[in-house]
Amino acid sequence: MERRANERHAVWFPMTVVTEDGEEGTAITFDVSSTGLLMACAGPLTIGQRVTLTFELSSDNQARAVKGTIRRVTEQPDEAGPWRYRMAVEFDDADFDLESQIKAEAAQE
Repeated sequence: MERRANERHAVWFPMTVVTEDGEEGTAITFDVSSTGLLMACAGPLTIGQRVTLTFELSSDNQARAVKGTIRRVTEQPDEAGPWRYRMAVEFDDADFDLESQIKAEAAQE
């Protein structure tokens, strides 16, 4: 069953994740839509936890900050290496400009 109503775009880029408590880590994306994304991290966050994601897209080379909430966390097998936890993040506000830029990024890969 599809969990998102918006189209997903498979793109991979690094980002910084900062929790409301000020904890900071690095993650990579798996897919992105205008309303959220799926990311992988070395350590788990908690469902319902608020985060700020900061990243740059190669198409605009400008830092972006998006606020959201962790909605799903799954642990991957040991073979996943350092990116052992997959987490779905729902953005506070839909970002249709981001989605159009992500589409352009995905088309270049």
